[in-house]
Amino acid sequence: MNRIYVFSSTGTSLQIANDISENLENTEIISIPRLMKQKYWTISGETIGFVFPCFYGTMPKLVAQFITGAETIDTAYTYCVATAGGDPGYSLKHLKEALITRGSDLHYGRKIVIASNYMNGWYYNLIQPKKEILEQKVNNAREKCHEIAKDITLSVKMIEKANFLNYLLPQVISPSRYIRDTRAWDSEFTVAENCNSCGICAKACPVDNITIKEGKPTFARNCQRCMSCIQFCPESAFLIEGKPMNKPKYIHPSLKVSDMISFNS
Repeated sequence: MNRIYVFSSTGTSLQIANDISENLENTEIISIPRLMKQKYWTISGETIGFVFPCFYGTMPKLVAQFITGAETIDTAYTYCVATAGGDPGYSLKHLKEALITRGSDLHYGRKIVIASNYMNGWYYNLIQPKKEILEQKVNNAREKCHEIAKDITLSVKMIEKANFLNYLLPQVISPSRYIRDTRAWDSEFTVAENCNSCGICAKACPVDNITIKEGKPTFARNCQRCMSCIQFCPESAFLIEGKPMNKPKYIHPSLKVSDMISFNS
């Protein structure tokens, strides 16, 4: 069995994995957050794939924990696709380093840029593609996934080069405390009076960081800053540092909120 391990909150990485798997035989797509809810997990497969978004120029903290916490990791042909709204920075480089420390390796790595979901970023509206451009990016990504699948079938060894500036810039323009430690990042979250207690945020959170108490979300201080709760809130009720997130929302156009809830829960 070939396996693709995926961390996806608003759908881009999940759809990329879907598009790759369509062109590979006998392939299973596995949710990283869902697997990590088990006490023990392994990373195995005839081929092993990783697909995840770039967070601040590198791989998400959750993915790093997934690698270090695995009981075993097979030494199979391993590939990765890092997704982003801008350049994925050192995501591939850092994944390769993490795998090497576990006796494995990264043989093939590609980047796919479609859209950002980081609504809190001051640059969010500046880099979000308009509808026509988004459609073209999605189509280009699908074609690139076909190419990637062919390379995987042939066990091609190649990793797209990282750019140091594309790794450094997100860290320079973002509050450093978010980079150093995201565990208490949700301490900045509150909800406005228009919260309707629907519970979608709790269902959508891939790490079960949100529970509904007395009709309002409360946070367990394990936030991964994946933005699913904010992006999927039907009332746009979330505030960050008291500021409303009145911006266009993003979910991959091929998927629905229910798809993401089903995948991660």
